[in-house]
Amino acid sequence: MNDDPVAAADPSRLILTTQRLVLRTTTEADIPVLHDRIFGDADVMRYVFGGGPMPPEQSEAFIRKYFTFGPGLTDIAVLTEKPEAGVIGFAGLLSCDALGSDDFEIGFVLARQAWGRGIATEIGEAQLAFGFETLQRQRLLGLVDPGNAPSIHALEKLGLRYLKDVVRPPRASRSVYVIEAGEWRNRRGQRA
Repeated sequence: MNDDPVAAADPSRLILTTQRLVLRTTTEADIPVLHDRIFGDADVMRYVFGGGPMPPEQSEAFIRKYFTFGPGLTDIAVLTEKPEAGVIGFAGLLSCDALGSDDFEIGFVLARQAWGRGIATEIGEAQLAFGFETLQRQRLLGLVDPGNAPSIHALEKLGLRYLKDVVRPPRASRSVYVIEAGEWRNRRGQRA
């Protein structure tokens, strides 16, 4: 049963849920919250996008350009925590050509209040399942700043393995991690 107030009020906004989390499409009310908790926080933004906080106008323009506000199941969406539906970050499956193919990248950025609680692993597992089962992808990528040890640890814990470093302007250098559908299925079978 879904106990998230936003999703319960409008199930069309729901993308996926886990035991503790809801990934849903973005609303106008999310824009200032995302700026305060993510885009305006230097510590959170240290390894993300340009590597520093954004002013409110820039973060709003970014959210409007890259976040999904409609019925889409891919791109960036708002991550909330049950039961109160408080915004704790964003996540999504994004189209990614870092390897010269039509791939999808799993991604997540968490507000400070969500750090160190296993949330990256939980949303990452859900994204992998969604990408392999719902979207029927043959592989998924994770792109991470090479200096972001916590995110690298999360990707490795999810079963992704380092492939190579790439430079993807306007982002800085990124390490590419990959997991194939067969690897993911084998890994799941071993845990069952």
